[in-house]
Amino acid sequence: EIRQMVKNDQNMQNLTEEEKKELVDKLSEHRALRNMSVRAMNTVAMRDVQSTLDSIFKMLDGLAVRTGVYACLFASRGHVYDTAQATWFGTDNVMDFWEDVLQVEADEIARKLEQWACMIGRSTLSYNMQRVCTRLLNSGLRTIAKRRDICINYTNFETAIKEKLAIDIKGWPEGVTFQSPTSVNDLRALLKLRGALRDGSCHWFRMTPRQRDEFHALLDARRKRGENVGKQRKKRADTGVPRK
Repeated sequence: EIRQMVKNDQNMQNLTEEEKKELVDKLSEHRALRNMSVRAMNTVAMRDVQSTLDSIFKMLDGLAVRTGVYACLFASRGHVYDTAQATWFGTDNVMDFWEDVLQVEADEIARKLEQWACMIGRSTLSYNMQRVCTRLLNSGLRTIAKRRDICINYTNFETAIKEKLAIDIKGWPEGVTFQSPTSVNDLRALLKLRGALRDGSCHWFRMTPRQRDEFHALLDARRKRGENVGKQRKKRADTGVPRK
């Protein structure tokens, strides 16, 4: 059906190789974001959870039949307003382990997991995503700059990174403000940034001599107009006072 729609669309005919590649890249990006994105509505998220867990349960059951492996899992919502219920699953009689050895029922474990997840799980996930993005960005910059003592200066990025090092970043996700990941609290934005960094669509590159000259000329023109390029460091309170 989709192929027929494309066939009937005049705008999709006689595409150049570059246009075809762009459409394929957009489709790949859409699929990647769909697989790791945060669902906008609780009802959609609940259906996603149930469908995915059902598939996992069937896979584990099949694996147990084929190999005799024992497996169990617990799942819980990550926010108090989510509608998905805490649940558990085990192959064969593996859930007896919790009662026989640890003297705790599976339902009790699921309940405590849900309490923990609703209290700190969401904030922990955002915090972890901030750390992952920060690590990927700094690691990429250090690799291309061949320096291990450098970190990204977001406030003075134009002067401290682009002007001084002739290094720039390409492919920063659209809709995500260019700032330190530690200042981003939107989990969806963090996931989008992490995905772009991991698949390489967002990456560091060295500016060509021409790009560097053009950028320097642009900064010089802004400075001549009296613009403040970057954030100036505050002067010390004891500036001008002789030090021993």
